[in-house]
Amino acid sequence: MKNVITICSKFILKLSLLLIVLNTYAQEITDDSEYHPNAIRISKIGVNQGRDAINKELIEFQNIVGHFVDYKTIHKLPVLQALDYEIRLSETSKGKKFAHIVIRSKESVSQKMAEVVFEKTDNLEIPAELSKARQKWVVLCNKHNSRNLVTELYTDDAIYYNRGRVLRGHEQLSNEYIYMDNPSYTLQLNPTHVEMVTSDMIFEIGKCSGSYPLPYILVWKKENDGSWKIYFDSNY
Repeated sequence: MKNVITICSKFILKLSLLLIVLNTYAQEITDDSEYHPNAIRISKIGVNQGRDAINKELIEFQNIVGHFVDYKTIHKLPVLQALDYEIRLSETSKGKKFAHIVIRSKESVSQKMAEVVFEKTDNLEIPAELSKARQKWVVLCNKHNSRNLVTELYTDDAIYYNRGRVLRGHEQLSNEYIYMDNPSYTLQLNPTHVEMVTSDMIFEIGKCSGSYPLPYILVWKKENDGSWKIYFDSNY
């Protein structure tokens, strides 16, 4: 009887240790403190909003590509005292490389408010067409026709993120940007870092000048016709 009790005790101890390890691993994958409860995360898997949805997506994401083993911030731009805009590079345990564009809160607890993450291809040159697309954006903005700006330079499924609000598609973005139709409104885009992610995706962080003198984020996508359009847009 004593031997049975000893065997059972050892089994229970091993099971307890296993549960602790699994719980620790799960916490590493879905760290509640990393993302704001209403955060948005965009990846190849899709667009997810809210901590619970992001945690589920992260488990699926890391089952496919492995967990992240190396992070480095290559560009950071503060937005007043409220946020940091960051471009980060990472590698996973399966040797996959990723680029991240992150909006991070600088309030009492630093948390990700928004993240766009896609697998990265090395040694790609920034196409000259990007500068032309950016200049076209500036021209259309300063012509005070927000609807034309959106329909000509934003993807059909474009996303605009602003202080927790998530707007999608041409109609919602056009309604949001109607302030640009004011004849006195002027704006310039001055990129501070451009990161070529893949041959059809570019991350950009920069500073606006003119009527809105604060930083901005753009994620550009190359359309089937070869044109570059904005897929993700954010400012404060």
